[in-house]
Amino acid sequence: MTGRWLAVGAALVSGVSFSGAQTPAADDVRDGALQLVAAVEQAGGCDISLHGAPRLDEVTGRWLVAYSGVGAACDDSGAALQRAGIPAEIAFFRRPNSDEVKGLINRIRASVRRGFACLIVFKGEPRFDEDSALWIVRYYGSGQHCGDASDVLERQGTELRIAFHRIR
Repeated sequence: MTGRWLAVGAALVSGVSFSGAQTPAADDVRDGALQLVAAVEQAGGCDISLHGAPRLDEVTGRWLVAYSGVGAACDDSGAALQRAGIPAEIAFFRRPNSDEVKGLINRIRASVRRGFACLIVFKGEPRFDEDSALWIVRYYGSGQHCGDASDVLERQGTELRIAFHRIR
């Protein structure tokens, strides 16, 4: 990578934190991430888009960059993108698009409904929150053990960057 990436890596190692608003370092990381995306897209089969500002993970010291992809080769392109990000201290994570997130939430709801006598009904469309980089899904729950079902629903969603919010 370039000298700029070495400087960014040195800043990360020294413990400098850039949380919150977009910073010059985050701008540099986004520029570098865009270059990596362009290189990976040359293989074809996946159109990759970045979303939101890069966020510094305080625990790992890596920059988190959300992306989505459309095309038949997106699984392979995503893996290549993640590998390309390692030297630059960038961890790319795939953000599902609106159609993909609807499928995911329906699968999660179906798995939770099998374990609990709680009817879960979604309210409105899932909404992507750029600030938190989470999909927000509002829902109602009625029946027995809905508190337990809600806990499981929310725990499963956390792993996929989906925040389920129960409306009471």
